[in-house]
Order: sequence, then structure tokens, then C-alpha cells
Amino acid sequence: MLRLQRPAILAPPPPSAPPASLLGFCRYFLAEHRTIFIWLFVCGFGVAFADALVAVFIGKMVAFVGQADRWAAWHERWPMLLALLLVIGLLRPLFIWLDLRIRNGFLIPGVTSRMRWISHWHVVRQSWSFFQSDSPGRLAHWVMQTPGALREVAEAAIRAVWYLAMYGLTSAVLLANADWRLMLPILAWFIGFALLLRRFVPQLRLRADSNADKYSRLMAELVDCYGNILTVKMFTAAATTDGPIRNAVLAHDEAQARHMASVTGFMTRLTLLNTALLLATAVIGGTLWLHDRVAAEAVAMALPLVWQAANTGGWVAWEVSGIYQNLGEIRQGMGVIAAPNAMPDNDGAAALDARRGAITFNRVTFGYGDRPPVFQNFSLNIAPGEKLGIVGRSGAGKSTLVALLLRLMDVQGGDIRIDGQDIRTVSAESLRERISVVTQDVSLFHRSIRDNILCGKPDTSDAELQAALHRARAFEFVTDVEDEDGRRGLDATVGERGGKLSGGQRQRIMLARAILKDAPIVILDEATSALDSEAELAIGQEIEALMAGKTIISIAHRLSALTRMDRILVIDDGRVVEEGTHDALLSKDGLYARLWRQQTAESQPQSETARSVNQSISVKG
Repeated sequence: MLRLQRPAILAPPPPSAPPASLLGFCRYFLAEHRTIFIWLFVCGFGVAFADALVAVFIGKMVAFVGQADRWAAWHERWPMLLALLLVIGLLRPLFIWLDLRIRNGFLIPGVTSRMRWISHWHVVRQSWSFFQSDSPGRLAHWVMQTPGALREVAEAAIRAVWYLAMYGLTSAVLLANADWRLMLPILAWFIGFALLLRRFVPQLRLRADSNADKYSRLMAELVDCYGNILTVKMFTAAATTDGPIRNAVLAHDEAQARHMASVTGFMTRLTLLNTALLLATAVIGGTLWLHDRVAAEAVAMALPLVWQAANTGGWVAWEVSGIYQNLGEIRQGMGVIAAPNAMPDNDGAAALDARRGAITFNRVTFGYGDRPPVFQNFSLNIAPGEKLGIVGRSGAGKSTLVALLLRLMDVQGGDIRIDGQDIRTVSAESLRERISVVTQDVSLFHRSIRDNILCGKPDTSDAELQAALHRARAFEFVTDVEDEDGRRGLDATVGERGGKLSGGQRQRIMLARAILKDAPIVILDEATSALDSEAELAIGQEIEALMAGKTIISIAHRLSALTRMDRILVIDDGRVVEEGTHDALLSKDGLYARLWRQQTAESQPQSETARSVNQSISVKG
């Protein structure tokens, strides 16, 4: 006996990635729900068979009421009439209820959510470059829309196409049993219906694909506009942003109009075909009855049979249109969900064992696309526990160096090693677990403060969390935060990208996250750029404590933040042009010295407070 169970929505997904072929993609997502679809097939057959018997019942009733001896006719026919009533009155509602129960209780809420979870699971594990080449709104649209479209295709194929096939087969058998000539119109109708599908399906598919693509682009434009609403407001750019959205709306409208024109042409021809079916059945049935070849009950059965088939054909036509529109969306979504991972972990990739934090760039070469390489045979050794500062002009390669270390991008030549292990041979997750990053661009999740801090170490106790907040000098403002739903403190949500907090507050949240993570390697990218001097001085000692005993890579535009680093690299055009301590680099009178003089000339001589900040955030040799 087949047992129905709600899908385990959050169970581990299949180990392999979704196939890139349409059939393979559909099978990948639907295979684990085969029991549900088997039951839907059974229900579809039961309803189709019962609907065909309605016409048989009508024919039997016509023959019954036409008898002169009513009671004799009743005694002769009541078992058949009662059996038909039981099938129509009990089994048909039972199959319909079971079909509704399966679709509304298992398929729509359970299977769809399961497929969305699997889709998200694969997309979120794509490479960094994958997300750089597409908009978040468009990616989210396909993760949400594709599973729903896939479910609707399977549902429509069973509910409509399978129903019509079973109903047509049952009808043909019943009509042939009465007289084979009564079967001819419905056979001709099926042939005509198939030819219509053959004629219009390719056009429907192409236009549905175009419609789905234009819709996703419209969604991406809207999300891009709303996601950058502050820029829109600050530059009074609403009219400017209307242009791309207006073009996207018109493009989608045109694609949708072409698609619906194909649907209109299909439906018009189907209506004519349905009319021909009904007329042909009436003419043939009436002629056979006039020549006493069939009984009146056969004609009375044939007409509702073909009428139901004609009505079902119109419904199936709409469902077929929906199927091909959804197939267009599935093909578009496959480009996101089934996209091959550009940087997958190697089979059997081990976890990174990084305790000392030694980092080696060995003859690394990397470039973006067809542009000249950012790094060409670049080598760098960072000793365990060393505090390394990196400076350089914009575009010199500082951020690229960090991205390569985090394996957000792969080197094109050479290798990067941590404690002697090539980072390409270890799992990306274990690599990033051993590196803490505090950047100037702090984007938080639209979740609670607690969730944002714990994302790097979810098993943290409340006591550890409170301690990290105090060390990051964040406890005071966190306790005062309240969201629109009345949640306070750690449970308050921070808004889209942390928009309810100031830049300095977001940076303290990120610092608390790094303190909790306690990784052996720390990357500081303008880690206190959003803080004022007083706040920077207040948490300077905590940054010093965070750096103690760890390998530090500190990127800074404010050179004063690097004066006590063990070593400073000056990078220009992907090369180390200067190297040494702060004092040694000043004495060389090179690029570093020129940058230093430029910055000090733009500000007043350092105050006592500023010098205290430098001392507090530095680590003594």
C-alpha cells in the first residue's frame, strides 16, 4: 500500500547538482515525490472514468423513462442504475476529495517548499563570480518561481492531459460498444487536437520563453531601483530610473501580447474543432437511430460524452498553454539553479588545518577577463602571527589579494597556501571558518541583531555573546534598539542591509562577530573607518586584543592606522614596490612617504588623541 507523507522539506538535498537538460532537471526535483504523483494518476483516472459513466447514466435514464411499462422497466434496470449512481455519487466525490487532499495538503505546500529549499541550497553555494554577474532580485525570482512552475507543469500534466487521455479512451470504448461509427467523430477530434498542438506548441514555447525572460528582467529592474532607493532620493533620480523600468515594462508587455496572441489563435481553432465534433456526433447518431442501427440511449449517451470531451479540450488547451509558459520559466530558471559551480570543492576535499596562520602566495597570477593581469608571478610570505599592513592607490590590487586568499576567486597560476596547505585542495567552508574579516562595507542581514552576530559561530552561548558585545563597545546601543514590531535589543531586526543602524553601529556588530569567531587569521579592511575618533579610541584596545597571537592583514587608506604594523607592503599595479616598517618606508622617500605627506598635509598635525588611537590599535613588536 502506498503511504502518503509530507516531504521532509529541509532534508539534505540530492548529492549531485541539478542536470542541465530539461527532462533531467524535472526528474531531479520530482523523483523523490513519485508516490504523490502516482496517487494523482490514480485519482485522475478515477475521476475521468466516473465522468464518462455520467453519460452512460444519462443514456440509461433516457431508455428507462421511455419505456411504456414503467415498473417492468424498473425491475429490469434498477441494479444497473443503482450501480451507476453509486459510482457517480460516491466514488467520483471520493476521488475528487482525495485529489484535492493530495494537491492542497502535500503537493502545493510540501513539494513546492522542498524544491525551493533545494534550489536555494545549490544557488547559495555558487562562486562569488556567479553573484557578481547577475542581480540578487533576478536570482531570488528564479529560486522562488522555478519550483512553482515545475510543480504546476507536473500538476497540469496529470490533472488535464492525463484526465483527457483517460476520458477519451473510456469514451471511445463506450461509443464503439454502441456502434463503431459513433466513435469516429471523437477519434477525428483527437487527431485534430493533436495537430493543433503540433502547430502551436513550438510557437507557444518560444513566446513563453521570451515572456518569462522579459518578466525576470522587469523584476530585476524593480529590485535594483528599490534596493538603491537612497540614491534615487538623494539625487532626485526617480524620473531617471523610470526610463529603464519603463522600457522593461514595455518589453514584457510586448512579449506577453505575442504569447497571448498565439493562445488566442489556438483557442479559436479549438472552438471550431469542438463545434464540428458535437455536430458530427449529432448527425451520425441521429442517422443511425433513424435507420434503427442504434437505440436512443446510445445517442443520448454519445452527445454528453463528446460535449464533455469538447469542454475538457478547452480546459486542457489552457493548461497546455500554462504548461509551456511554465516550461519557459523552468528553462530560464535552470540557467540559475542548474548552473555549474565555477569553483567547486575537490572530491574528498579535507578541512583546512590552520593553527599557526602562515600564509604563502607562490608566483600567483590572476586577471579579470581579457584585461591585463592584476598579479603576475606575485609572491609573498606572511609569518605566523605577523601583523602585515597593505597600502596602495585605488585599483592597485589590495582587495583582489584578499579575495584570492578567501578563495572568492581562483588563481590562474601559482598557488596560495595556509600552513602549507593549498587552499584549492581544502573545502571553501573550512577555509573561511579560519579567517575573520572586518570590512568598511558592512551589510547586515534583515534579521535580528543576535542572528547577525551569530552567523559566523551559531553555537555561541549567551554569555559569550554578551562578552563580545561589551568588547566591541556595542552593548550600550544594542540594548536601546527597538524595531517596528516592538522587539528590543538582540531580538530587534536591523532592516534591509542593516539600514536601521548607523555605519559605526554596523561596524561594531561586525567586530563583535569577528571577536566571537576567534579565527587564527584576521583581515581588517578599514575596520574602524565608520567610527569617529572617540569611538575608535574606545575600542582600540579591543582590536589590539583581537589581533593578539593572530596573523593580521590590515588594509588601510589612513596610513596612521598602520604605523605600528610589523611590516607594511606598498602595492602598485599588482607589484610590491616598497616594503618595511613605517619609519623605514618614510626614510626611503618613495610612494609610501608621498602618500603619508599627502594625508598629513590634508589634516592638522596629529593631536594627542590621534596619537593615542594609533598606539591603542597597534600591536607592539
